[in-house]
Amino acid sequence: MADTTVIASIQAKLERLTEAVDAGLNRTRCLRRWSEFIRERDGHRCVDCHSTRHLSAHHVFRKVLLPEAEYQTGNGITLCRECHREAHVGFNGRPDLSGPLDVQGGEKLWLIERLYCILDQDAVERGLLLPGFYELSEQVLAKFKLFQGFVHDTPFPGPPVRQAYLIWAQTNLAVRRSLAEANGVPMTDQPILPGEAYVVWGSETGQPSAGIIRNPRWY
Repeated sequence: MADTTVIASIQAKLERLTEAVDAGLNRTRCLRRWSEFIRERDGHRCVDCHSTRHLSAHHVFRKVLLPEAEYQTGNGITLCRECHREAHVGFNGRPDLSGPLDVQGGEKLWLIERLYCILDQDAVERGLLLPGFYELSEQVLAKFKLFQGFVHDTPFPGPPVRQAYLIWAQTNLAVRRSLAEANGVPMTDQPILPGEAYVVWGSETGQPSAGIIRNPRWY
């Protein structure tokens, strides 16, 4: 568990953010307090490379696509200038919502997965998985699942930021189904989590069977 003084300082920033949002302060002031909280929670260093120079609070999932997550603490991570620049390389304008997610290359789904992963790991290592510190609403998590092709109430384990990582670690369900159909094998609609394996095997009837192996051991 983190030092009580550190936790108290983070909690104070969270309360200031909550007060600003609840009072309906303007967007600039709310974002400023959100940014102050994210940087305080992350120990004023880049969560990715641990640099302490030129820091910014970055929205992991772009707020233009998911405005309800704009002030949610689980959608923020502290990055240095170099790591922040990488997150915004390429298309950074208003997305075309008529096309598939990331069709313009602005979302960088692989980076979303990675940032949620290291954010969750950092929270665990520093003993900061506390209420409100890494919060994502059920509505936001449900939309993540829908983006990936799952029904909104598909269960994923762990606290919200870990669920976000596990959702984005999935191959999109439509892609998974297409690959399975092209190869003539069955496919599950359930998540296949990191460390698990989906195995297809033959049978005497000629109809293949399949299942998820939980926590597989490789020999």
